[in-house]
Amino acid sequence: MRTMTKGDLKLDVVEHIMLRNMWEYFVISDKGQNDWVSNDPDIAYAVVMGFETELGCISLSEIEPHIVSRTKNLEGIMPANGYEWEEKVLDMQAGIV
Repeated sequence: MRTMTKGDLKLDVVEHIMLRNMWEYFVISDKGQNDWVSNDPDIAYAVVMGFETELGCISLSEIEPHIVSRTKNLEGIMPANGYEWEEKVLDMQAGIV
């Protein structure tokens, strides 16, 4: 998991998905991230970078046939447009990046 920020907004990203059309999905943790929580495992909350960058609900089964990349290892992934990855202050102070 990695925290993506935009101003005061902080989102815990748990997965990155890339589709054939190069749209990117930054799947957000349901735990404490928003007032909306789905009991349906097919529905997720995500930042979607397509024609615009938007935050909302997605259907994983709907995008499944179009996925070319799916990972929970976010270390080599750039953040969504307009967002930044939050660095851990304690790690930076200790010299660990």
